[in-house]
Amino acid sequence: MSNLCGMNKCAGRRAGGNGLMLAALAAGWAVVYADRTALYPLLSVIAGDLALSSTEVGLLTSTYFLLYLVLQIPAGMAGDRWGLKKVLLATYALAGAGVLGLGLAGASYASLLFFVGLHGLGAGGYYPSAYGAMLQAVPPERRGVSAAVVGTGMAAGLLAGLAMSGPVYDWLGSWRAPFLLLSVPTFLMLGFFQAAVPAVRGTETASWREYRAILADRDLWLINIVTFTALYGFWVAVTWGPTFLKLERGFSLGQAGLYTGLVALTALPAGLMWGRLSDRFGRKPLALLVAPGAALTLMALSQVTSAPAIVAALLAFGLFSNSAFTPIMAAWTGDIVSSRYPGAMGAAVGVFNFVVMSAAIVAPTVSGYLRDVTGSLVPAMLAGSALVLAGSALIALLPGRLQGERKQAGP
Repeated sequence: MSNLCGMNKCAGRRAGGNGLMLAALAAGWAVVYADRTALYPLLSVIAGDLALSSTEVGLLTSTYFLLYLVLQIPAGMAGDRWGLKKVLLATYALAGAGVLGLGLAGASYASLLFFVGLHGLGAGGYYPSAYGAMLQAVPPERRGVSAAVVGTGMAAGLLAGLAMSGPVYDWLGSWRAPFLLLSVPTFLMLGFFQAAVPAVRGTETASWREYRAILADRDLWLINIVTFTALYGFWVAVTWGPTFLKLERGFSLGQAGLYTGLVALTALPAGLMWGRLSDRFGRKPLALLVAPGAALTLMALSQVTSAPAIVAALLAFGLFSNSAFTPIMAAWTGDIVSSRYPGAMGAAVGVFNFVVMSAAIVAPTVSGYLRDVTGSLVPAMLAGSALVLAGSALIALLPGRLQGERKQAGP
């Protein structure tokens, strides 16, 4: 009995440790997402202040995500070899320097590009190191809900960044003020990570053969492509949503950012629900349900015109979009990698996020082009919806249950 109690105590300590780790990683996502999305409602203000063209404004977000993507795979590989926690701390400090620079020295277009890019480069190390550590530390039967817990930070940060930047600008009269305020929690997160995140490394050192195998794995590529299409639709809505609501639906600047952020309100509980259900019933059934929902609700958002209908469409979109859907696919990636390539979790997650987040570069640019051609963002949203629906069809090609997934008997 004493041995059994000892085992139970150890299990309790592991669960408590994982809970603290998940809280830290979710908070880290919330802060880095707020840093990122605070920029979007201010783009028109920055353009007017610095006399920038639409192309120059678009280059700001493209620069961010280009450098964000550059660090994905190298950060994952470095984490596999030298420790995911070390990479997490180093790159998050770099992101903090970027947002602080925007607040203190972002006075010219050149400095804006530099500090936006610096934050993007630092933030690029977060996903592979944070999700790599989480997927290594939690048991397979809890990967879905654990990924969803971390993903709640995305939703919370999305809402916080979009909702606070406009009012802070109105209050203080400076578009740099929101970034200066956000730099404080960004640097404070380093202490939280140090205390809460375990020093996780792969169970064995990955070989170059494993890295090549990851890049040739059909199932991983299907997951990557499906999630890319889902995030394409999400970034159409988030990056152009405030502009769409302001110019085509008559909302004020503050309202446009706040309303776009409403997707986070339903994404928070939805991500936890979908993630838990995917642990119990398998990733594929849930993905087949959630992805088409994102396509249909994005299509609805493009068509409705009244304020209540817009609110309803945004809340419905949150039920199925990024923070609700991506945890299922991240957990699915973890199932495959832990079974086939156990020493290369960081690199595999880096490849996953590199592919799916390239949507953040493609979607704003293509949507902007469609707006220039048609004079409206409605065609851009419809195109995004069609792409998400096409990606949903690819889910049928994935295996139903992978090694590492175990159907749960209990709640």
